[in-house]
Amino acid sequence: MALGAIVMYHSSETFSGSAVKFSEQLIGLYTNNFGEELSIFIAAAAFTTMFSTTITTLDASPRAMTKTVDLLTNKSYKNMYWFWLTFLAIGTILILVYFMSEMGMLIKIATVLSFLTAPFFAIINYILISGKHTPENWRPSLPLKILSWFGILFLIGFSIWYLTSL
Repeated sequence: MALGAIVMYHSSETFSGSAVKFSEQLIGLYTNNFGEELSIFIAAAAFTTMFSTTITTLDASPRAMTKTVDLLTNKSYKNMYWFWLTFLAIGTILILVYFMSEMGMLIKIATVLSFLTAPFFAIINYILISGKHTPENWRPSLPLKILSWFGILFLIGFSIWYLTSL
C-alpha cells in the first residue's frame, strides 16, 4: 500500500474514471518507476492480485454469511452457500455495470466504506473474542486487551480524520 501511495502521490497524474484507462495508468506508473523491461511482470502482478482477491472474496463471503445465518437462526439451511454466492455475484456485476464508467467514484466509495466499517468490525471482534462464547484460555490477556482498545481508538480517530479531510 505504501509503495502504491508513493508511486501514485508523486506522479502528478490525473486518474481516469474508466476502469480500463485507470488500469493502464496504474501499470504505466509502475513501469515508469521500475523500468520498461518489468512491464509484463507488473501487469501480471496487477492481474493476479485482482483475480485472486475476487476469487477469495467470492468464496469466503458466502461461507461467512452461511455460517452467520446458521448461528442467528439456530438452523442449517441446505443451499444457503449457493444463495449467498449467487447474491454476491449478481450484486457485484450490477455494481460493476453501474460504476464501469466511474471507476474513480467506485474506489472512493470502497475506501470510505472501509474506513467507516473498520472500527465497527474491530469492536465486534473484540466483544466476541473477550466474551463468554470464547473459552477462557483463548481470551486475550490484559496487555493485549489494552493494545486492542488503543487499536480501536486509532481506527475511530483515523476514520474521523479521513471523513473530515474529504
